[in-house]
Amino acid sequence: MMNGIALDQLQLENRFSQLSESFYSPVTPQPLKKPHLVAFSAEAADLIGLDSGRTTPEQLSELFGGHRLLEGSSPVATVYSGHQFGGYTPQLGDGRAVLLGDLAGSDGQRWELQLKGSGKTPYSRHGDGRAALRSVIREYLCSEALAALSVPTTRALCIIGSETQIYRDSIEFAANMVRMSPSHIRFGHFEYFYYTRRPEQLKQLADFVIQHHYPHCVEMDNPYLAMFSEVVERTARLIAKWQSVGFCHGVMNTDNMSILGLTLDYGPFGFLDDFQPGYISNQTDEQGRYAYQQQPSVAMWNCVCLAQSLMGLVNQSDLEAALNLFEPTYAVAYTEQLKLRLGMAGHINNDGQLIESFLRLLEQAKCDYNAVFLALEKAASGDIESVTALLGGTTEVSEWLSLYLDRLDTNALTLMARNNPRVILRNYLAQQVIERAEKGDFSDLAQLHAALRAPYSDALDIYSRDTPEWGKNVSLSCSS
Repeated sequence: MMNGIALDQLQLENRFSQLSESFYSPVTPQPLKKPHLVAFSAEAADLIGLDSGRTTPEQLSELFGGHRLLEGSSPVATVYSGHQFGGYTPQLGDGRAVLLGDLAGSDGQRWELQLKGSGKTPYSRHGDGRAALRSVIREYLCSEALAALSVPTTRALCIIGSETQIYRDSIEFAANMVRMSPSHIRFGHFEYFYYTRRPEQLKQLADFVIQHHYPHCVEMDNPYLAMFSEVVERTARLIAKWQSVGFCHGVMNTDNMSILGLTLDYGPFGFLDDFQPGYISNQTDEQGRYAYQQQPSVAMWNCVCLAQSLMGLVNQSDLEAALNLFEPTYAVAYTEQLKLRLGMAGHINNDGQLIESFLRLLEQAKCDYNAVFLALEKAASGDIESVTALLGGTTEVSEWLSLYLDRLDTNALTLMARNNPRVILRNYLAQQVIERAEKGDFSDLAQLHAALRAPYSDALDIYSRDTPEWGKNVSLSCSS
């Protein structure tokens, strides 16, 4: 970034720590042994006004390896609770992360810096508070990939590797990641104070969120209702984005739901390979609660949990009316996102039916989800061979394709090229990068990151190949 500032010039505050100590515990990050830079996102650095050219690997390693704090930093771990797989857990919290502080970015937007993997906190329970290198690589890549796809998400500034050993299924090396977000407040923060029967603190938290993140709600008749209504709509639009790009989060507990409608906490996620609505990316999810097709209904359920927590600030009938915004907001957003991918500009009455038929054909064919959209681009240019090879040469496919091609207008190809990525973060690509990184080779990580940051480009077509059979629609553990 031109005219940015050097790393040592970053000045942090910690607005969250201005709340009472019932919201957090002061924590000092535990230093990593022999920290070293694994990855750095210049795009994320730009957001906080950091000049990449004036930032050295040694400085990043020292600061974010836990050996020194930035000026003004007052690290805290926050407390929250949440519904996990449908059951309520009374106390969770930042068990392997600390909030270092926040600062104004290059455009005035404030960003919190959170150090993930920084060691034990009062909320670590039986964990060591550390993160494995493989897990932070996956979060780093996916948060940056979704950002490039215009999906609301937290961001990742850098990864710091180390020689600190941790035990998961075997001995691994620990790593830290700097996560950036306007706020890391979750639905679970509100649930914690509701279920511990501390209405004054809950109101204080709601006032804090409105002041810093929903200031326009102050002018409404009931600012808390206005805030909640917007959270519902933001969440609905977020899930519509997930579904349209084929992203499966894997652990949609309420403690992983952002109060700002951002994608938060990347564990056993996955992007669809073959289109399987029942795809489960989390091998722990034996009942399929968080399967791909379940994500809209689970997000709505999570909003209901948040509504329950706000009962002391908003009356029940108003909360129910706000919850009723979810379904139509999601339906409109999802339809519009798919229309962009299909190259269907404007609105025609049978668009919904055309999309429903398309999804039914996808499910029947079980073909690669992202590849179908790229094949439809060729069909829009007159070459239907690729799409019929994927969907099948049936009469049903031919009839749908004829209706679809008649629906397109002259701007369809431009629209599709802007909205159909050539590169997505398939799990097998992430795994290959992780295996090399664990051997000390970070070059493939940097190259894949560059490709994910330009997903609509054909420049690195090695990442546009079909997923091998062994790598399709895999399920991962929560430690991933």
